[in-house]
Amino acid sequence: MNGKVGRAVLAGLFVATVLGWSSLLGSRIGWMVLLVTAVSVLAVWGLWALTQRAGDASAALRERLGRADAGHYHAFGGVRLRVEDDGRHVWIDGAGLQRVLGRREPDEAQAARHAGAWRRDERGVLMLRVDAVIQQLATMPGRNEPRIQKLRRYLERDVLFPARARRDVARPADR
Repeated sequence: MNGKVGRAVLAGLFVATVLGWSSLLGSRIGWMVLLVTAVSVLAVWGLWALTQRAGDASAALRERLGRADAGHYHAFGGVRLRVEDDGRHVWIDGAGLQRVLGRREPDEAQAARHAGAWRRDERGVLMLRVDAVIQQLATMPGRNEPRIQKLRRYLERDVLFPARARRDVARPADR
């Protein structure tokens, strides 16, 4: 028995003893104390059980609501990034990347910088290949700034490599 349960059992025994003696001595107040104590214990137990389940319920709700977006949305520095994996390449939205970098460049400038490694999605949003973005971050002026290095590592470790690992698991071994 842990300490909290032991203290609760002792408190219950104490209350039961007091109520038993008051009942034997003919006091009607004992029944009122018993009723108030029972309701209080049940209320505290109910709140405790509810708080224990609240974490599970919120996690289940988050999972259910985010199931359709799983693996498509990432965030870096508080900026949401839309990521798509088409089975061959991993793509990141250019506007999100610009917000992370704190720049404002037209889509045409980004597309020119990532020649052959960009496309437009069905809504016309510029999407850049993550491997090309990582290469560009590694060679651009200011590449030694901590924020740029963290972004590059984030894209490698949390976006590109997990997608490759998922593809390797899904692809049957060639023997």
